[in-house]
Amino acid sequence: MLKRFKPLAKLANQRSKALAKTTLPKDLALLLSAELPKENTLINDLEFLAFDIETTGLDPSTDQILSIGFVTMKNLRINMQGAEHYFVNSGTKVKAETAVINQIVPEMLEQGISLDVAMDKLFNAMQNKVLLVHGRCVEQQFIEAYLEQRYQDSSFPLLWIDTLSIEKSLLANVNRQKTGDYRLASVRKRYGLPDYPGHNALVDAVATAELLLAQSKRVYAQTPQVISALVKN
Repeated sequence: MLKRFKPLAKLANQRSKALAKTTLPKDLALLLSAELPKENTLINDLEFLAFDIETTGLDPSTDQILSIGFVTMKNLRINMQGAEHYFVNSGTKVKAETAVINQIVPEMLEQGISLDVAMDKLFNAMQNKVLLVHGRCVEQQFIEAYLEQRYQDSSFPLLWIDTLSIEKSLLANVNRQKTGDYRLASVRKRYGLPDYPGHNALVDAVATAELLLAQSKRVYAQTPQVISALVKN
């Protein structure tokens, strides 16, 4: 009974149900049918896809995706040669308030690719990877909203590692405090990591991968570096 409630077992069950009724195309269904790692799989043996999505806001029903950036990490080494970054040209008007934050202006989007092409590139990069983000809810909501709009199917249970959730757990274990500043730059500062320009999709993806490497030293201490310690419900 307990096994059913472990995150990886729960995810496997969600995938089986999603595959049984999915209307997603074959390449996306493959993401759901890929074998999940065992709970005792070492993170050194897994390949991660750290990615970030920049948007006009936080509501996928009214806001749009502006850019996507991602980088792979294998054997706990970040592969910058495989890093990719795309601006999305979907006729979206850039909001003045978000342009101040992410420095994305209309001229950048005009040179971009379509949203469908950008998302297909992201989905292709996800194949056989563990997804790594900082603040999973934003990326997950926009991905599911996109799938609902394009395929009328938003059921997409994937294996996520969220450095924001990891940090909350670490601090809660130390001082039982879950409130505080969990922005990517702020969390990196606590680990002595360098200060990068924020709100660039590729830079944030790399920054997230670096953060996980730093967090893993605290997560595991003297214990084996198995994937189950990073997976949250």
